[in-house]
Amino acid sequence: MSDKETPEVKEEAAVATQEAPVDENEYKFVEAPSFDVDYKGECAYEVKVSIPAANKKDKAAEVFQELQHDADLPGFRRGKAPRKLLENKFAKAVKGDVLEKLVSAAFRKLVKDEELRPLGYPDIDGLDDEMEKGDDDAIDFTFKFEVSPRCELGKYRGIEIEKPVMEITDVEVDSTIDEMRERFATYESKKNIKAKDGDQVVISFKGSIDGEEFAGGAAENYPYILGSGRFFAEFEAALKGSKSGEEKTCDVEFPEDYGSSEISGKTANFAITVNEVKRKVLPKVDDELATQAGHENLEAMRKEVLEQLQQGSDQQSQKILENNAIDEIVKGATFELPKSLLDESAEEYYKQEVRRLMEMRMSADAIVAQEEEIRKETREIAEKNIKFFVAVSEVGSAEGIEVTAEDFEKEAQEMVARSGMDMDTVSRFLQQEDQQDEYANRIYRQKAMAAVIENAKITEKKISREELEKQDEESNDA
Repeated sequence: MSDKETPEVKEEAAVATQEAPVDENEYKFVEAPSFDVDYKGECAYEVKVSIPAANKKDKAAEVFQELQHDADLPGFRRGKAPRKLLENKFAKAVKGDVLEKLVSAAFRKLVKDEELRPLGYPDIDGLDDEMEKGDDDAIDFTFKFEVSPRCELGKYRGIEIEKPVMEITDVEVDSTIDEMRERFATYESKKNIKAKDGDQVVISFKGSIDGEEFAGGAAENYPYILGSGRFFAEFEAALKGSKSGEEKTCDVEFPEDYGSSEISGKTANFAITVNEVKRKVLPKVDDELATQAGHENLEAMRKEVLEQLQQGSDQQSQKILENNAIDEIVKGATFELPKSLLDESAEEYYKQEVRRLMEMRMSADAIVAQEEEIRKETREIAEKNIKFFVAVSEVGSAEGIEVTAEDFEKEAQEMVARSGMDMDTVSRFLQQEDQQDEYANRIYRQKAMAAVIENAKITEKKISREELEKQDEESNDA
């Protein structure tokens, strides 16, 4: 098991791994610091550090030399102030600067020597009294920090996985074309028919509260689709079964939390005139429909619909296959996860789930009542997803995968084909640092998974559309 550098894998709800700070002018210790490394498990370290006093004197001399070169003191030309004067004037500030730089340098050396990938900067204990110590005393303190998740892969080449496959039939093609017919449907005015769900009623209405009209309560020749639920239930109930030319009335009680304070919590009476009742007419499935939909003829439309459905089905199958593969890899691997990373990721998933429930109008009391269950579920999701990304990264490392300029060129060409943007625009977009990182990580994961799939023993299983959709949904929820 190794913490050696691998391309970083980011995930929307996970905390990004940070490397230790890099100093171009890395300090070379006169006498090497000693590290007493204590691994606490769960990627947590405590390291007792002792930096020999000789380094304090050496670093102070370096700092004073820089200070002497740049100092501008009254009575002296720049760079000509006596060293003794500088020491008297800036001794405390220099001592603090030296301490800070030596501690940072010690952390960088520890990270390099032990091949660690810390999650950000460490907590440091034991420095409170260091400013009071003499120049001949060593600097003693303790680093406390966590490193990136660790993964010991099991078998990932030659794993046995199942791939769901669905063959598109004429039934699916006909169903898709029926949906297309809905987009090109028209509404024809009918006499002496009773309005029902799906019909379009053209209405004029006027609302009043206690005999007074109110803003937004009236309209002329408003086209409304019955059953759409866009109006209040009382309004729809009054319109169902109505005929062209009829007049209706209904009372609507506005809820307390209605947008307008003038009418919230009040009851309005509406007078409604049904000007027309229109019924939906679907176009015939023929060459004319195909032409309207942008195809040469009906035969060409059916062929293209079949190809699009098969492509979509194949993409779903491939995604499920990859998820089955990574599930198998995760089962066979062992992990060590830093607690802070898991806590932060779980908290982010929890917040997302709470926002989703609030958007679904779940009450705050109901959410609080389910908090323990929600936190348990979101923590499990966080742990699973962290393991997913860590395992894929470890596979990429084991396979020696690299993201090349050719990979970015291919990605740019695919983006041009998908978006219709010109190559110069896409290239500038991909050259942005944050976009480079995002796409490099994505390409890296894709190449790692391709290596797994290429070497896997795949069994195909024919399933129905319903089964494919269910597996795809479960894959998205994971």
